[in-house]
Amino acid sequence: MAKKMTMVDLANLAGVDISTVSRSLNDSPLVKQQTKDEIFRLASEHGYVINASARSLRKRSSETLGIVIPLDPKSGQTISDPFFLEMVGAVTQAAAKRGYDLIINIPDSTSQIAERRLLQTGRADGLIVIGQAGRVERLNALGDLVNKIVVWGGDNNDATYTVVGSDNFRGGRIAAEHLIERRRERILFVGDIALPEVKLRYDGMLEAHRATGLTHEPDLILSVPFGGKAAFTAIQSFLDIRQDFDAIFAASDVLAIGAIHALQKYGLDVPDDVAVVGYDNIGQSGMSTPSLTTIDQNISEGGELLVRLLLDKLDGKNVKSLLTETRLVQRNSS
Repeated sequence: MAKKMTMVDLANLAGVDISTVSRSLNDSPLVKQQTKDEIFRLASEHGYVINASARSLRKRSSETLGIVIPLDPKSGQTISDPFFLEMVGAVTQAAAKRGYDLIINIPDSTSQIAERRLLQTGRADGLIVIGQAGRVERLNALGDLVNKIVVWGGDNNDATYTVVGSDNFRGGRIAAEHLIERRRERILFVGDIALPEVKLRYDGMLEAHRATGLTHEPDLILSVPFGGKAAFTAIQSFLDIRQDFDAIFAASDVLAIGAIHALQKYGLDVPDDVAVVGYDNIGQSGMSTPSLTTIDQNISEGGELLVRLLLDKLDGKNVKSLLTETRLVQRNSS
């Protein structure tokens, strides 16, 4: 049986004293980064295992971040939604680069206060909350604990916490501008504008209409919760009543792909009969048939910003809410 490598063994391999190894493994600023990198390389190469429990006690840190994903059971949206999977992946990668593990929490109900429980029990040093719909007052009510939280969502003047998100208003505007430039002037908006981020996307769409002298009819709003099946069913029902629209702007790619399937089943061509634009730029959007034109809110950059700002807050730094780059990705659906 191989002998377990000790800190003394690691120090001998690196040609430094044991105190330097200890400081390096605890990321001390007293040690040069080049030395720390070499010691971590040797530790990984030779199978040295850091005692995470002891290290956490010394640092008074769990070295774990929590990610809370509040799902509305009525929406039909689940953790398997591609947006959530890509966001969790981006956050996990950003946290791992900084030596943090990640725990995922899905509250059982909208009334469960998962944020307070996770922070007060010490299971997580800080939290990333994906989405703020219906939770602004509860998040504000966390008091000093908001210093340990960063939220993914739309810009909200009522929030006392730090927000990272795409520029939803701009995204909505450039989506509509793209469609209007293609002489699509009767745009069906698909999404629930009671949700803050969706409302901003719709408001951006209205701004594009105003700028070009157009008016968007309120009855060209199809209120649909996030979830592809819901969009498919709702579009089919809508088509049974009226077909006087020539474009769809959906509040998410999942909704847009569901809409495309419904249009095709109804015998309509995308984009000749109805052009479609989504929002998110998930991986599936480039592989749908036709490939989906969408608004890229840069999920990978969002995950990086969420983790960086949260760790800065935990270090006592003053941070400001930030928006990711938002741009149109043109494909075949428009």
